[in-house]
Amino acid sequence: MDLEEIALEASQLDEESRASLASRLLQSLSPPDHSVTDQEVFQRMKEAEEDPSVMIGHDEFVAGIRRRGN
Repeated sequence: MDLEEIALEASQLDEESRASLASRLLQSLSPPDHSVTDQEVFQRMKEAEEDPSVMIGHDEFVAGIRRRGN
């Protein structure tokens, strides 16, 4: 069975079963190789609200991610 067939089968499950499957799949992934605390997230949100110029656009974000991947 390929990924498309699995996705089609899964889409026919009821909502609770799809949520359970999604949770199980996410739990099976390796943890990210970085850590960001809730405190850091809240601090950055506060900074962005106080000074929107600290935000970056989507294109700049994607370019940064691609640079880190190389």
